[in-house]
Amino acid sequence: MTLVRRVAALATLSLASAGLVGIAAQPASAADASFTWEISKQFDEHLSSHTLSGGATEAADGVITFPGGEGSFDPETGAGTMQYDGSVVGAFTGFYSVTIAEPAVSIDEDGNGEITALVSGWEAASETTPSRVVVTTFDASEGWGDGAVSATPDWAGVLPSGAESAALGIPAGQPVEGQSFAASFLGQVTSGVRAHFYASGRTSDPNKPPAPFTATAAEAGPTVAVASSYEAKSVLIDVDGTGFDGGTPPVDDGVYVALAPAGSFPETDDFEDQEKVADAEWVPAAAMLDGTFSVTLDPENQYLDPSKQYAVYTWQAHAHSNPSQDTETAVTIDWSKVGSASNLKVTAKPGKLLVANGTAVGKVSVKLTKGKATKSAKATMTGGKATVKLPKLTTGTWKAVVTFAPSNAAYKAAKKTVNVTVK
Repeated sequence: MTLVRRVAALATLSLASAGLVGIAAQPASAADASFTWEISKQFDEHLSSHTLSGGATEAADGVITFPGGEGSFDPETGAGTMQYDGSVVGAFTGFYSVTIAEPAVSIDEDGNGEITALVSGWEAASETTPSRVVVTTFDASEGWGDGAVSATPDWAGVLPSGAESAALGIPAGQPVEGQSFAASFLGQVTSGVRAHFYASGRTSDPNKPPAPFTATAAEAGPTVAVASSYEAKSVLIDVDGTGFDGGTPPVDDGVYVALAPAGSFPETDDFEDQEKVADAEWVPAAAMLDGTFSVTLDPENQYLDPSKQYAVYTWQAHAHSNPSQDTETAVTIDWSKVGSASNLKVTAKPGKLLVANGTAVGKVSVKLTKGKATKSAKATMTGGKATVKLPKLTTGTWKAVVTFAPSNAAYKAAKKTVNVTVK
């Protein structure tokens, strides 16, 4: 099947589904990934005037939800980072406040976790500039696991009394048994509020430890792996997809897989811009029951432009009813292995060069030199022929370097040097 017929067939399927039309591609939403944390009883009950922004909300029990998590994690190692939206300002009105914004939860491959945030503090005599610091640490031996982590942050032994405590203005002998939020967090809040985040030997100490938290990650979206191989002077693109959802036929029935120039998602409703799609295949839902598929795209050379970067795109079939299956994966093509060798034939005529090259299409440029003098000219080749009109040249023999740049991969780039004699 030719490319035009294949793409037209896909377009027919796209428009035939329940009268739906395609919609523009949009990034997948991470609205369901959230981070819930009371921070501490002391934060909730002493810094009790809370101002929320950026989508953060607070429940009756003082637990704050930070929404919109974005990030990724490795399901094999459990390592990864998720950052969330929103902020909370906890204030003891008129005396001091602490702002915690855009928290992030990170876990490394050894199961070491930390909560960071943009933190700043204020009190009547001073304030700090917001900076991302470690608020507290925690153990996460299971990592992100199935996309969520719940833990109680470290408290005892975090900041033993000594030089580090003294540098923060903490009295000798404190924090008691090193019970504290992270030192970087204490350094980011103002001095008058620090004692509310470490054990100081007061009756309020039981309220000061960091509260348990729960963080969830955005569901892992579909991913695509591509590999290029070459056969008979053409490129083959092997495409392996994982994590896909074929949807429920007949409205959603599998995915389309297409090769097109990178950086601009192909039109998915009517394929009016067919020349941008070099090849396309439909993978029905019945062929990807476990969320995986493998197809090979075999674009004809005439539909490939060596001057462009290419990518493999996927989207929901038939009518692109949602963007959940949208992906773009870069493809590397070795153009030296694609296309027929060019055989430039250049004939010099008075005031022009006649250039022939099979049935090639592309651009022809000419650089002319004679001693220190240089001139240039260019033309467009169609149907394997181009006429290059030469600029006015002084008498003598000029060296003309003729370069052909193909606009598709049916022919390779080529260069030829000839002499042009002007009498």
